Amino acid sequence: MAKQRVLGIVLAGGEGKRLAPLTADRAKPAVPFAGLYRLIDFALSNLVNAGCLRVCVLTQYKSHSLDRHITTTWRMSALLGNYVTPVPAQQRLGPYWFTGSADAIYQSLNLITDEQPDVVVVVGADHVYRMDPQQIIDQHLANGAGVTVAAIPVPRAEATAFGVIEVARDGHTISAFLEKPAGPGLHGKLCVLHRRAGRRAAQGRRR
Repeated sequence: MAKQRVLGIVLAGGEGKRLAPLTADRAKPAVPFAGLYRLIDFALSNLVNAGCLRVCVLTQYKSHSLDRHITTTWRMSALLGNYVTPVPAQQRLGPYWFTGSADAIYQSLNLITDEQPDVVVVVGADHVYRMDPQQIIDQHLANGAGVTVAAIPVPRAEATAFGVIEVARDGHTISAFLEKPAGPGLHGKLCVLHRRAGRRAAQGRRR
């Protein structure tokens, strides 16, 4: 199989109110971790070590500290067309900011159109975890899926704090997505989709 063109999109626009006062002057993904690092470094490290070398970081709130960290720390080979670049909210579709994760992707579809990747990997910027996105991509392609979501179980008492997916009886198919529900579920972490799925989603949104 030919190597897929992969575009990474990192959602880094969160305010991080629950981490106050650490987020009084910075976005949540820019919160320091273990000295020199920031929370976003986990997501970027996972992507880059999996060979995803073209990454757009969608920013919004108090992003100066985050932008500076990305541009001074994550320098890729421009000669090979690789990059990790912050992309601020640009109000391309009207005079309003991102209203959530899905809206951030919708308002940034021009990035996908410009890059023309075979696969898009979407990750959050404020998770502390280690994951190999290439394993998810391989499984995604092997299954011929339109969209693949990686998730972890969360205790029932904590489900109300996360976006949660509801899994069908087969244990693999997603039957619903719930934003901070009252009941139990799985906490979504990483999403992989094909360009054709992204086009269908965008067309459906415009109707």
